[in-house]
Amino acid sequence: MLVRELRRAAGLSQRALARRAGTSQPAIARYERGAATPSWETLQRLAAACGHWVRISTGAVPDPHDVALAKTLLRLTPQERLRALRRYARLRQVAEEQL
Repeated sequence: MLVRELRRAAGLSQRALARRAGTSQPAIARYERGAATPSWETLQRLAAACGHWVRISTGAVPDPHDVALAKTLLRLTPQERLRALRRYARLRQVAEEQL
């Protein structure tokens, strides 16, 4: 799918991309159909032939419990949030005393 998107964005035919990347048109067709998976090096070469580069990045996935808690807190008025914060502080103090 990515190979097809890159190729189309560059306005290239499968044959033109294959020529630029030093591979065959049937190989490009297999990558685009998902019948074959290019190696990382091949993917980089194909992207470069289309005028792009490929980068892998990572990021933290929010904990669904934290998201749900944030949504709940945002529904509260500022005064209700302060009360909840005071209750939390008391519970935390009690918990720390138990340790």
